[in-house]
Parts: sequence; C-alpha cells; structure tokens
Amino acid sequence: MFRTAWTLTHLRGIPLRLHVSLLLVVPFIATSVAARDLPFLLYRLGVDPTALTLPPLALGLAVALALFAGVLLHELGHAFTALRYGARVRAITLMVLGGVTEIDHPDATARQRFWTALNGPLVSFAVGAAALGLSRIPGLPLDVVVVALIVGLLNLVIAVFNLLPAFPLDGGRVLGAVLERWLSPDRAVDVVAGLGRVVAIGLVVWGVAVHGLMLVLIGAFVFFGAGAERRARRQRLAVEGLTARQAMVTRVATVPPDLRVAGVARHMLLQAAQAALVRDLDGVRGALQVTDLRAGAGERAGDLVDGEPLFVNVDDPLDDVVRAMRDRERPAIVLDHFNAVAGVVTTVEVRRAAGLKALADADLPSADAPALGRPGASWNG
Repeated sequence: MFRTAWTLTHLRGIPLRLHVSLLLVVPFIATSVAARDLPFLLYRLGVDPTALTLPPLALGLAVALALFAGVLLHELGHAFTALRYGARVRAITLMVLGGVTEIDHPDATARQRFWTALNGPLVSFAVGAAALGLSRIPGLPLDVVVVALIVGLLNLVIAVFNLLPAFPLDGGRVLGAVLERWLSPDRAVDVVAGLGRVVAIGLVVWGVAVHGLMLVLIGAFVFFGAGAERRARRQRLAVEGLTARQAMVTRVATVPPDLRVAGVARHMLLQAAQAALVRDLDGVRGALQVTDLRAGAGERAGDLVDGEPLFVNVDDPLDDVVRAMRDRERPAIVLDHFNAVAGVVTTVEVRRAAGLKALADADLPSADAPALGRPGASWNG
C-alpha cells in the first residue's frame, strides 16, 4: 500500500514500516517543541531554562522520537487485538500524520471491530498516564521530567483526538460498530462518513482561525478519509457474489521481459489489449495494467513484475481476489480449469464489474433473484 516505506523489522509476523514522510515531520516536531512547547512548559513550571542540561532542540528531538514510539504502541494495540480475533495484519506503517495498521478481517463482527478500534486509543491513554506518572518521580533530572510531561500530554491528546467520531479515525470505527446494533453496516458507514466530513470542516475552520497549519492538514485528511472509507465499503459490498471471471479482461498482449514500457504500450495498442502478460521461456512472470506502465515509464517489462505472479481461478470470489491484489500490489492472472491463462483482473475491470452489479442489484425484486456470480446460486443484495 505504501510504496515509499521501508520495513524496519517484524513483530509477531507484522512488518513494521517507516514511511519517508516521517523523515520530514520528525524535524518539524522537534523544532516546534523546542521553540514553542518547551518554553511554555518551563514558564508554567516556573523553571529557569538554563537549568536544563541538553539544548532545547535535542529535547525536542527526544520528544518527537518518544511521540512516534507512542504512536507505534497505539497501532500495536489495534494489531494485537485484531490478531486475537483471527485477523491478518498486513503491516503497520508510521507516517506523517501518525500510523496506519492494515488489517484484513472481512468476517469481523461489530463487537470485534469495536474493540480492535478502541484498543488503540486505550493504549495511548495508558502511555500518556505512564509518562505523566514518570514525570512525578522525585529526583529525576529536569530534562527527563520535561520530556515525560510533554510526551504524556501529547499521548493524551492523541487518544482524545482519535476518538472523534469520524472516519478514518478510531472513533469513527467505534461509532460505526455501535450503530450496527440498529442500522445496516452500509448505512452505519454512510452516517459516520457524513459526520466525519462535518468534523473535518470544523477542524479546517479552527485551523484557519488560529493559523494552525497542522489542524488544516488533519482536517483535510479526515475529510478525504471519510469519503475513501465510504467508497471502499461500497466497493466491498458491490463485489460480493461476483467471481474473477466477471472482472477480467480477455484481450491480453504477450510481451517478453526485456521489452521496454514504450514497446509494451505499442503491442497493447496494436492488439487492442487491456493488459499485458510478461512471459519468457520459463513461463509467466507477471501481468501489467495501464497504471503499471504509467508508473514505470522507461523501464523494462520484467522490472515491473518482480516477485511471484498472482494466479487465481476463474471461479474464485472476486472479494478474495481484490484483497490479494491489494496485498500483492499487482493485477491477478486468471487461470481456467485447465490451468491455461483466461484473462487478467485489473483495477479498472473491478470498478466496472462493481458498478454493473450495483445497477443490476437496484432492480432485484427479492432475495430470490439469481446470483450474478456463481451459476445456480442466490444471494441477498
């Protein structure tokens, strides 16, 4: 999901990743703490700044690093809860506005989603309380006390902020899980997404009023995140009951690995193809869609399909295929019952199939209508 992130280590099988944006925000936080938060705190404590051992910028850097250690613990709170419920955690990524835990648990109950979302803020509350408790231990150096106070307060702010009832914040997921007691999952997502946009606009207005750039950025993040959550939920619902066969392209060009992207594009144009299969004497090495060609302009086809290709069967459920495509960040090569290539599932075709199913579903008179996916089956829209 995050191509510009480095995997630092693995914890219980979960990749812990550092996004490149964090390299920019850590110095920003360090200088902000040194120039604003630290002098204000020392003033409130009645402490002379000359009593500090380390320079303000070094203390600011310590706060920034400790803050993201707290963010990591927050995300681990989500991850370990999800693992306990049998979910798959694809990765934890630390980035500019905090952290992201990628959880794959399509069959999670509302109760499981509630506790998975809530345990992140609860960890932040615990980290904040522990840091504030540390600051009150007698005899600690002033530098440690100051850093602990700031880190403790910031973790409490993170906990409270994340409980705002807005997607993609934890509070939005908690509220969505609660609303499912009375509403359908789809309707609950719509309600929380709408509320999230109201909260986002409020954050932007507040940020503009107090000249707070970070508040404006967070408000924009929440606004667009609410819309993305709604679209993702609708897509998940839209592909239920469909199979890989219904979202695959069959006009596929075959190209060698050493052919450059421009040559691949020419082959696709000449053959009116919607995807390209990269193949050599050893077999199929992967598939390319148009977005891959745009991202890899000037490269060779073989360089764009590194790693094992993603193979699926024509009758595989499309929601499983979409999750695999998201995990592996590549299109799926569809095999028929004789293990011959039947086509390629692309993101464009997934959206097309989802849109057609939504239109077809709109006029279904009852749950007894024939399924669009598996012959002879029936599904409830």
